[in-house]
Formats: sequence, structure tokens, C-alpha cells
Amino acid sequence: MTSTNSQTSTVKWSGLSPWSIVSYIFNTIRQVLSNGYAIIPFVYTGWQKGFNSPWFIVGAAAVVTAVITYAIVQWAMFRYRLFDDKLGVRHGLIFKKANEIPLSKIQNVRLEQPLYFRPMGLYSLVVETAGSKEDEAVLAAVSYQRAMEIKQHLVSDIQPSGSGLTASHSTKSSSPSIANDSLEPQEKTLVDKGVKDLLLFGLYQNNLFWFSIIAGPILSQFDWSDVVQTQVAKNALDWYYLAIDNNLLNQILLITTLVLGFYLLLSLISMAASVLKYYPYRLSLSGKTLHRTGGIIAKQNDALALRRVQVIRFSQPIVARLLKLWTLSFKQVKGTEVEQKAKKHMLIPSMNRQEITDLMPAINGAGSINKVLPTHYNTIHIGWFWRRALLPLIIPAVNTIGMGLNPMTEMLWVAGFSFTAGLYLRYRQWGYLFNDDTCWIHTGVLGQSWHLISLIKVQHVAITQTKGQRKRGVANLELGLASGTQTIPYMPVEDARIIAERALAITANNPNNWI
Repeated sequence: MTSTNSQTSTVKWSGLSPWSIVSYIFNTIRQVLSNGYAIIPFVYTGWQKGFNSPWFIVGAAAVVTAVITYAIVQWAMFRYRLFDDKLGVRHGLIFKKANEIPLSKIQNVRLEQPLYFRPMGLYSLVVETAGSKEDEAVLAAVSYQRAMEIKQHLVSDIQPSGSGLTASHSTKSSSPSIANDSLEPQEKTLVDKGVKDLLLFGLYQNNLFWFSIIAGPILSQFDWSDVVQTQVAKNALDWYYLAIDNNLLNQILLITTLVLGFYLLLSLISMAASVLKYYPYRLSLSGKTLHRTGGIIAKQNDALALRRVQVIRFSQPIVARLLKLWTLSFKQVKGTEVEQKAKKHMLIPSMNRQEITDLMPAINGAGSINKVLPTHYNTIHIGWFWRRALLPLIIPAVNTIGMGLNPMTEMLWVAGFSFTAGLYLRYRQWGYLFNDDTCWIHTGVLGQSWHLISLIKVQHVAITQTKGQRKRGVANLELGLASGTQTIPYMPVEDARIIAERALAITANNPNNWI
């Protein structure tokens, strides 16, 4: 009886719950805001001056009406259908679209529970495929039971046990909690991260770029002349003249303290976001599929087949080097990243070397049998540095010849030498390590990164040489993968040929799909 019901459910076109209109509304608003960071300062400035124009109210009402209407149309026209070997999706009013997604090409299937769905116990199921830069299908406002049935059906081709909707009926969960329920039989927990680890991740992954864009124009609205006249500012200035102004060491300590304090203050945003997005972080393995769960505001459940991992990246920003922590990223086919909205891949935060060593044997299904993160590498030829070292110094040299040495040309010289120093640090950190079926590539400037490439994933190789490289006996090696091209410049030509020939030999006799 169960089998008959399951088969019937796979051949009918189904619509979404009316609650999905809420999801469409919020997604539309998010798309507008995600592409409108630049308008925030103008909105703030206009708010300070007051929005007195009646046209503003009319415009706001029109926008709200358009968003709600658009969401209702999306809900009304969306239909999906589960086949034995594919997922069918239809949507659109004027320009109707019909997509058929083969199950074998599905890259990721994840569950999300935004805050507005939590009271109803509903989820959004997101389907991503290889080669698509956008989510291939999003089934919004789905119950936990139905979402797990669909997910089980979509990933049945990569699961060792349980297939189709019949199996999922026998594994219904009485508690719809992403973070705690067992997703598949014989699920093994690989990594658990608590609040402390996620706070450290937010600390060393701090990104000040968007803050500077938003905060700069807003701070410019303050009347700093009034701020300077306050009693607190006068007391601080008097203290500086008495205790700091005449002592170089104290000045250095003050600047260092202010920079660190400013960094920590801004890091609070990143640390809070890390906890809200990932806590309680859990990475588990079911068969040959990774599952990542977590999230406070929006609960998440991501699934990624190990065989679809193209490159494993171990990154360590400069602050993380001081903390001796790494972030692991599983790079997939370009354009199908799990955390697509942030242009990131499924990641594991705050890992030390011992934790990486313990994890590596469990993820060997990604195509590599390496078990230890390397501690050394073969550096590229210094010719790469000398080819670029003098270029940043040309501009200050030309300006000095024309205008002489003055404050402006002095700044150009400082900038030029700084850029050259950065090139040297990059040269020193660019290297490789080859062993049998894998190639490690090391890069960085102040931070560092390792890229673990399984040669079985390589789609094409290219060895190129300039005249200067030919004289030095070096060449550029390009390894083309579905996640992008990895390049090792100015390496010994003999090593380049060995790696290229080994990659071609491995892939020539391998019938498996590279995704």
C-alpha cells in the first residue's frame, strides 16, 4: 500500500502551500536590498531631513503592492513533479518555464527554515545542480515530513541504503528538528562546533569591506566640530598632550591599541553573525554524503555527495595563523556553491591540525587518500618575482624624475615598495607538493591556503613556457577542474610534466563522472 501511494505522489503535479507567498515576499525584498547597499547612506540622509513629499508615500505603497502581487503570481504559477529519474518544475506567467532536472546532476539538496516559517514548522527545500549559477529549484513552505521525503527521493542515487519515497515513509521523524534528527540510517557525526569555536571563526573571518562602504557616508553626516567641543573630547585631548605626545613608545602603543580595539569592535558583528548562522554546527556523514546542520535564525540542512567535491581548500587568514586555526571549504562545480548567496562553499570552521588529521580519513570519498595537512612545499622559481618586482616602482621613478623628491613622490615610493614587498611575500608562499594521485598547491601573502586537488578530478592540463622560462627550465602548469583552473607558475618543467602525465593516466582509465 505504501509503495502504491508513493508512486502516485511522484506522477502528480503539485503546488506549494499559500504560506510560500511569505517566502516569495521576503526573497524579493532581500534581492532588492542585497543589490542596494549603496542606497543606505542616502536613505539615512533623507530620513534625517524628513520625507515630507507625498510622492514618497505613493511610491512606497506602489512598491509594496508590486512585491505582494509578484509573490502571489509566483505561488499560483509554480508546480513541481517527482519522476523516478528527474524533478520537473514549471513556473512563470507571461514567460512560462519548464525545467526537468536529472537526479544524477543534482549537486546539493538542502533544507532551510527561515524565522518566519518556524511557528508553522515549515521549511524551504533548495535544489542546486552542476553548471547553474542560481538555485535550480526552491520548494518553499514544505512540511518537515514532506521535505525529507522529497530530499530522500532526490539523493537516492547517491545513498547506499533507502531509495525513493518508500524508504522515506519508513523513516519518519516525530520531532521536526534539523539539528537533532537523524537524516539517514547509520549517520556518523564528524565535526561539532560550539559557541566558542564559532566566535573564533567570526573573529578571524572578519570582513570590513561592506562596513566601510556603509559606515563611511553615514559617519560623514555627523558634525565633528560639535563632537570635538564636548567635555569628553577635550579631556581626552588634554590627556594625550600630557601622557602620550612626547613619548614615541606611548604613541606606538596607543595606535596599536586603537587599531586592535577597532578591529575587535567591528569583529563583534562578524562573530554574532557566525553564531546566528551556524550554531549549533554539526557535520555528519551518511554513506558517502556530507550533511551540515545548524542555524539559530534560519535553520539549515545542506547535503553534499563526497564524489562531487572538486577541491578541498584549507585557508588560514593572518589572525587565524595566530590562533592556529583553519577553515575547510569543499569546492564544487563553479556556480553551485552550497552557500551561494555569500559566494562560499560548504565549510568547516575553526579546525586545528589534529582535528583535520582525524577528519581526513572520513572524507577520502572526495577522491584523495591524503590524511595529513602538509607542513612544507616546493617553492616556485624566483623568476616569477623578478618579472614583476620592478613594475610597481616605475610610476614613482617617472614622477621623481619629472617633479623631484617631494611629499607626493615620497608617498608613491612607499606605495611602490609596499606593493613589491607584497609580491615577494606572495612568491615565498606560492608552492606545490605532489604525491602519487594528489597535488597540493600552497598560496598566500600574510595568511596562507592549501588546495588539495585529486588528479582524478582533472578535466584538462596545460603546460606553457615563455622564452625566459625555457632558459630557466621552468613552466606554468594549469590543472582544469569543474570548480575552476588551478595554476602553478614557474615550476620545474620536469615536475610539471610528471604531474600532467599522471593526471592524464589516472583520468584516461576512469569511467566515473567527474561530478
